[in-house]
Amino acid sequence: RLTKAAPSFYPVAGAACMCPIPQGMIDELGVENVLGVSPAQLWYSGPYTMTEFVSGNTKTFTKNEAYFDKDSKLFDTVTYLMVEDNLAAQNLFMNGEVDYCTLSESNLRTIYENPNGEWYPYLVEARPASFSYQFHLNYAKNKEDGTPDDNWNNAVANEAFRLSLLYGLDLTKFWARTNFINPASCENVAYTMTEMMYYPDGRDYVQKVWENLGYSSGRYDAEKGKQYKEQAMEELSGKVSFPVQMDYYIAAGNQDSLDTATVIKEIVEALGSDYITVNIKTFVSNGTQEVYNPKLHSVVISGWGADYRDPENFIGQELYGDDGAFYAMRYSNVNDITDEALIATYQEFTELGRTASGIFDDITKRYDAYADAEAFMIEHALVIPLNYRVNWELTKRNDYNYMGGFKNWETSSEPYKTGQYEQFKADFYAK
Repeated sequence: RLTKAAPSFYPVAGAACMCPIPQGMIDELGVENVLGVSPAQLWYSGPYTMTEFVSGNTKTFTKNEAYFDKDSKLFDTVTYLMVEDNLAAQNLFMNGEVDYCTLSESNLRTIYENPNGEWYPYLVEARPASFSYQFHLNYAKNKEDGTPDDNWNNAVANEAFRLSLLYGLDLTKFWARTNFINPASCENVAYTMTEMMYYPDGRDYVQKVWENLGYSSGRYDAEKGKQYKEQAMEELSGKVSFPVQMDYYIAAGNQDSLDTATVIKEIVEALGSDYITVNIKTFVSNGTQEVYNPKLHSVVISGWGADYRDPENFIGQELYGDDGAFYAMRYSNVNDITDEALIATYQEFTELGRTASGIFDDITKRYDAYADAEAFMIEHALVIPLNYRVNWELTKRNDYNYMGGFKNWETSSEPYKTGQYEQFKADFYAK
């Protein structure tokens, strides 16, 4: 019995946190032993059981002959193989050892630029991943000596400065790191992922956010970015030293991350060498301990994937004064903001979000209210939407009929060709 109405109850009920424990299992093990239950003692009800696990290498699932859905189509076994990078996965795929591989920018270019090559006919654009990526701004940054980085904090508290980033960054080259063939497919102007929530009439919730923002064909506007830059420099004159230093951290020794960071640096610094400079910095082994806890970063790129299908699961990560707001607490440090105008903006956004979360009896009104909150957050550039992940790959899996759990999943013994995957996509969106 719920303590309050919850429109998202059904999608939440499908999450792991709601998996029931049979009373018989508790009786058998004893309450005190349930938390530390071993795989050999655990009762199973799913289509597969884990029959082998090699840490850092493989895990194998085997069909559960006692599974209740006797009409479902299951694989005899499914093996996950851990690989070190995309190139290793590509080599394994071409040797027939794995069923798919995501292609990095360089790998994709090598195949795409050789139309007569063996693998060219098998290039497919993957189904968009269920994640939305953003620039998360740190509003309470510290210097390496632990003292507040007032220059960055004063700059990022200024709305015109944030809006110059929102509108003035041409992200095409960044999207091309994932998908240089069709980079615009990675464009993200909302916070929430598309194809997550739908109105009763079938409209995508994110479409409503777009409408509220007034975008017709993307967000990038060089002239608007320039205007906000000039406004920010005027409003911050005497308060901030230009160019503003933006510290962006990556893992040391990771060439792919360095290549991406170099592209980001180029995109941001295109706003003007007199305005902003990006410093690419590194951490050794643990970003949380070395960077985010001491609050050394200016910005973080991170993505959110829905735990359940309700806007609350996205907007709730950014609320002010809420210890459960993951991104607001982990990266943006909003509760440590000292600028009164920025605090007021965050409080207004948070009130919009809380009002939306309190609407239970009308899903259209609930979604409309959340779309208002989300648009407000973006209009004030509290967070900057960045990209969706739409990779190219080689694959024997039809991800357009994947429903989770390796159940009733259409696959092929031979790699799918480009035209086949385009038809899978067309059929999926025609439903």
